[in-house]
Amino acid sequence: EQQSLSVGVVSATDRAVRSLTQFEIAGAIQTDASINPGNSGGPLLDAGARVIGINQQIETSSGANEGVGFAVPISAVQHSIPQLREDGDAEYAYIGVSSQSLYPQLARKLDLDTTFGGLISEVVSGGPAEEAGLQDGDERLRFQAARYRTGGDVILQVDGEDVVGPDDLATLISRHQPGDEVTLTILRDNERKEIELTLGERPDSPSSG
Repeated sequence: EQQSLSVGVVSATDRAVRSLTQFEIAGAIQTDASINPGNSGGPLLDAGARVIGINQQIETSSGANEGVGFAVPISAVQHSIPQLREDGDAEYAYIGVSSQSLYPQLARKLDLDTTFGGLISEVVSGGPAEEAGLQDGDERLRFQAARYRTGGDVILQVDGEDVVGPDDLATLISRHQPGDEVTLTILRDNERKEIELTLGERPDSPSSG
């Protein structure tokens, strides 16, 4: 069987891309190596022929490759392989919130006693976060050309690790399995507190709970 190889460069890392389930995949690799419907699912190799990702999707309006493709990082794939080998199905941990990244200027605007964190904009009904008592906000703010839902809890840490970047919360949760217990450090009414939360199994789509 004849095989082919496309050559390109990695133009960005730590990107977030939407998967077929509509959940975002954190840590995606952006490349200009040609990715088309026929070769998605193939490996993305570095110069030493080591697999660093699995080619997933392209950014396109015409259906053809337009120079921007994304690969799932191999660290995410390694999480799933043992489960797929065992029973053909992979489970992913789920916290049940939507959040927006907090940064120093926004924190000052909101008079929050932190410079980082995940500002909870929505707590999914019936999800692990709701059961643990996490709260979302009911206030709206437009700041620096972006819209925020404010007034809710801010997740500062997961098991002592800071939530700083926009994908940090998803990345920290993805290291766990459904049923694991994590300790969240949150900011509520400008007071820090710790909440124990048992992670659930991620549903098939965000709208399914």
